[in-house]
Amino acid sequence: MKIAIDVSQMCYHGTGVARYMSGLVKALLLAKSPHKLVLYAGALRQRSFFRQLSHTDPWNRASWRILPLPPKLARSVLGSLPIPLEWLTGSADIIHSSDWVEPYSHLPMCTTVHDLVFHKYPSTVDPLIRATQIKRLARLAQNKTHIIVDSKSTKNDLMEIYHLPSSRLSVIYPGIESQYLPQSKTEIDRVKRKYNLPDQYLLSLGTQEPRKNIARLVEAIKGLNFPLIIAGKYGWGEQTQSLGYVQEADLPGLYSGATVFVYPSLYEGFGFPVLEAMACGTPVVTSNVSSLPEITGNAAVLVDPESISSIHAGIKEALSSSAKLVALGLAQAQKYTWGTTAQQVLEVYAKIHHRD
Repeated sequence: MKIAIDVSQMCYHGTGVARYMSGLVKALLLAKSPHKLVLYAGALRQRSFFRQLSHTDPWNRASWRILPLPPKLARSVLGSLPIPLEWLTGSADIIHSSDWVEPYSHLPMCTTVHDLVFHKYPSTVDPLIRATQIKRLARLAQNKTHIIVDSKSTKNDLMEIYHLPSSRLSVIYPGIESQYLPQSKTEIDRVKRKYNLPDQYLLSLGTQEPRKNIARLVEAIKGLNFPLIIAGKYGWGEQTQSLGYVQEADLPGLYSGATVFVYPSLYEGFGFPVLEAMACGTPVVTSNVSSLPEITGNAAVLVDPESISSIHAGIKEALSSSAKLVALGLAQAQKYTWGTTAQQVLEVYAKIHHRD
């Protein structure tokens, strides 16, 4: 097959959708598969990123089609005008669209829906993104596009909210990168020096959106003799240190150096950070809602994210059962590889190609 894949979001470094598409497509390119990939994107200022990428291995194993338009205009051209996507990609057998646009095409299509945060927590989503997602999901509900989801939780949300049949949905868990593993003392010390970190600390990832639940976490650590380190753009309080954006290369050392990783998010379609922390040998406390219990199994302490006392108790439990959680977490994280993800996605491609 000749498979066209929208990689537009790969240039938005640090986002979950960029991580997903990068991990998936790289694994598809490395898979022992007879299929050919055509990678397409709408980009103007980020054209240099894609050009440079297209000349490096394994990305140079694919054909590339870059539409020289700003993302908003590209979204309009690809998603709103009745212009078949094949005019950009050339002949193809399958199209895998991203979660930013549902293009017009006469070809069999699949797409990935990561979560329904725009529906469940609309105030936490940029208005333009929310409007785009509402329009996209409405179209998906009416057409035949096959939908890949990151978790059973998201599958259930789609069936409940959009009344989609189970036959149109395939649960395929993303993988985590091989760089996430327990780091040496030398690497941990390097990261601690770089970010001026204490010997022991609680770690979380957070942004300014309420869904990440950082405000309750800040309250929950009161009375614990550990400072809270937040990797992201939001942090406050005497016991809290915000690092801002942390480079990917520093994350394994940051996870590995943490005493406990705490992620009390109110809603996640998957949740890369909890598995990355587990893979780095760090005990994890996370929420008992959405996809988080599903992906962590029995390897994390699960808490009620809306209860400060529950989060507090969960951290204390993780501190007292650290060795057990580390062992369980390492085993759980090993279940999520991009190679497995790629093989399961290829099976979906074959299914919809045969069907159509």
